[in-house]
Amino acid sequence: MSLDLARNKLVVHVVLISFRDEVPEETRRQFLARHQTLGTRCGGPAAGIVHWQVGENLDQRKNWHVVQLSVFQDREALRRFAAHPEHVKAGEELRHIADWAVGDLESVVEAG
Repeated sequence: MSLDLARNKLVVHVVLISFRDEVPEETRRQFLARHQTLGTRCGGPAAGIVHWQVGENLDQRKNWHVVQLSVFQDREALRRFAAHPEHVKAGEELRHIADWAVGDLESVVEAG
């Protein structure tokens, strides 16, 4: 996939995940491992997922345990990702073990 960064309005998608207190450490680790591959399972670059990164939050003062930072080619790619069966399945699993907050930001990247 080739992007014309002078024209594309990329969408930055950030998710902060806070596991519930009663969720065992092993369940947290398993979810994190699966979530790290979610972008690929939802189509990766061919589906307009330009960047996918998930990891443990370095600053847990506010009880956010995991950060997902992803960049989509455009709003349509984000919409397709949100509707993808793997994403829906992950959301259903997450609903039982955590709370989360989502932020999306459209960003125009200028070339040169």
